[in-house]
Amino acid sequence: MKMVKSLLLGSAAGLVAVAGAQAADLPVKAKPVEYVKICSIYGAGFFYIPGTDSCIKIGGWVRAEYGFQTGNSAVNYAVGGSGRNDRIDSNEYNMRARWTTSIDVRTQTEYGTLRAYSRAGFQTTTGETTQGRIYTERGFIQFAGFTFGKSQSYFDFFGGAFCYGCSYSGAASMTGAAGTLMAAYTATFGNGFTATISLEDNFMRRNAIWDASNDATNALVIGNVPGPASAVDSYNVTAVTYGDMAATGIPDVVGSLRVDQAWGSAQIAGALHQLRAGYYGNNTTGAGANVLGINSAFLAPNDAYGWAVMGGVVLNLPWNKGDKFYVEATYSEGAGAYVGMDGSISGKNNTFNRFNGANVAAAWAMDSIFGTLVSTGGPTGQQLTRYFSLTGAFEHYWTPALRTDFWGNYTAADYNDVATTLFCSSPQSPVRRLSAPNTPLTGATVAAGCDPDWNIWAVGVRTIWNPAPQFDIGLEVFYTHLETKFDPTQVVLNFAGAGGRPAGVYFPSSENVWGSILRLQRNFWP
Repeated sequence: MKMVKSLLLGSAAGLVAVAGAQAADLPVKAKPVEYVKICSIYGAGFFYIPGTDSCIKIGGWVRAEYGFQTGNSAVNYAVGGSGRNDRIDSNEYNMRARWTTSIDVRTQTEYGTLRAYSRAGFQTTTGETTQGRIYTERGFIQFAGFTFGKSQSYFDFFGGAFCYGCSYSGAASMTGAAGTLMAAYTATFGNGFTATISLEDNFMRRNAIWDASNDATNALVIGNVPGPASAVDSYNVTAVTYGDMAATGIPDVVGSLRVDQAWGSAQIAGALHQLRAGYYGNNTTGAGANVLGINSAFLAPNDAYGWAVMGGVVLNLPWNKGDKFYVEATYSEGAGAYVGMDGSISGKNNTFNRFNGANVAAAWAMDSIFGTLVSTGGPTGQQLTRYFSLTGAFEHYWTPALRTDFWGNYTAADYNDVATTLFCSSPQSPVRRLSAPNTPLTGATVAAGCDPDWNIWAVGVRTIWNPAPQFDIGLEVFYTHLETKFDPTQVVLNFAGAGGRPAGVYFPSSENVWGSILRLQRNFWP
């Protein structure tokens, strides 16, 4: 018995020794590694890129929207094919999903913060294939007060901040979604005051120039502007025409002075926009340029310079937290993009058309018109279009999670006497005399009752509910009125036919459209 006991004790001691030896061979437990180090210098959401002193934030948003009697992004049905108002062209509803990812990288330097920012994604829309298209918004570098790349224009103020659908009826400069190319410098004076001088891409602010000379390739049609200039990219797979424009010369020059304080914000800004036209008549053959013995073939009108000025204010109202009042006014000559008449290059519109039976409200927002006709005594030089816009809104918070915006805007276009003569006598104009509805104008005399001036105004109500932070559910209903100045007792407008709208002549009119849109958007560290 004593022997068995000794054996058991010896075996236990041996096991303990072996276990101790094995335990001695095990590695020491490592301290926890901090894989993500929070960077609090620039606010929430930033963390240090491992092994560097640079901070990064990954953000973006996902949006779903549903339009009823309106296009995507709340385009009113007085624009594009939908304005033809028929069962072939005008969807009763439209759906869109759009999502973006943003990357914000910042590093402290002896000159201040070095920042690189990008935001882009994809979208898919009713009427397109299920694969959708690429969508880009931002791509810029900021350093020592400079901004280089694609960002929001420094002419912009709060246009589009209180509405979904207002941007397609003019109202104000709005590059918040699409952005524009630029090189800018911002000086910060303290107490909320900043001043910026910016060179911004002239091309992205191109609206339209029409050569009204008698060349068939320059025919002006309802719902579009002619070429020959056009642009195509991965987003606009169909060519976007923007009139008879020459190559770029100088960028737009934008200057702004802004203040942001506890009471709200205010801004004044100005812009200079160069207009370089092509040749009189056909740019390649010279057709239509020889009038009254004056041969203007391969001659171009002098470059012109459009301009724009704006002033705006946003007031934080004292009687209810979050409530705001906003108003902004803009005047321009030859620079329609700065009142919101951007054209499709920036994803908006510079023509209006709304058919209603035998009537049509048609309007064109062009930066300038030029041409050579008998009615003008030969070449005219560029005739710049004047624009005025006024927009405003009142935002009220019913609760911290529920707010309503009441908004309205007005935009008007005014063509001078020479531009009106070109428009109302050119054989390439859609205008026809009521007494001879199937006969183009001759270029020699002006059609009585023809006036290309127009105005458009819109009002709307938008309510947004935030059931959770950074999650918007918004519903907007809006009304748009397009008023034209043509006299239907003296002139009619020729339409070549497209989609479900037959060719023929239509009586000019003023028309109204209603629209609504439901938008859901989840933001995550935008």
